[in-house]
Amino acid sequence: MQPRRPTPPVLIFAFVLALVAAGAAFAQVAPSPRALEGLDARAAIELANAWKGNGITSFATPQAVHFAFPSGAEVVVPMPADQMFVSVAPYLTRTHPCATHYMSGCQGELVGAPIHVQAVLDDGTVVADEVLTTGANGFIDLWLPRGHAVDLHLSVDGYAVTGRLTTFNDSETCITTLQLAAAR
Repeated sequence: MQPRRPTPPVLIFAFVLALVAAGAAFAQVAPSPRALEGLDARAAIELANAWKGNGITSFATPQAVHFAFPSGAEVVVPMPADQMFVSVAPYLTRTHPCATHYMSGCQGELVGAPIHVQAVLDDGTVVADEVLTTGANGFIDLWLPRGHAVDLHLSVDGYAVTGRLTTFNDSETCITTLQLAAAR
């Protein structure tokens, strides 16, 4: 049995909301190295998401957010010492292999989908338990404590998946292996 996708009107509405939320703060910011001056990693990633399709290459490692401009200019914005950025694209039928999240190129299947996200550390500490909407790129951006293994539980519209990720200096920033299945 093929999984049922969330209903199109819900996805369209959620997609529009995601576009407005993700791009509103940075919609008027022209892509340039100067636009990144003074930004922290969170703001830099938001800007990178808003700039997708504008010719800038942007990606996230556990250590920094990287930007490469058509002019040849490069900018690196350091990640916080206590948190790690991980972008997750749950999927039903289509995914892509990835380890380093490219805000400028990675595209997930479920755009604008409200996903219930629960992230739990090995000691049982719940570090996230909320509904997040996937962005225009089909990803959920998470900020998790560094140096942990994290059990991630995702659910949407009768489908769910559980996976494990890590937040170490050599961990992946792009998680594309979590296939949603009908919840039991």
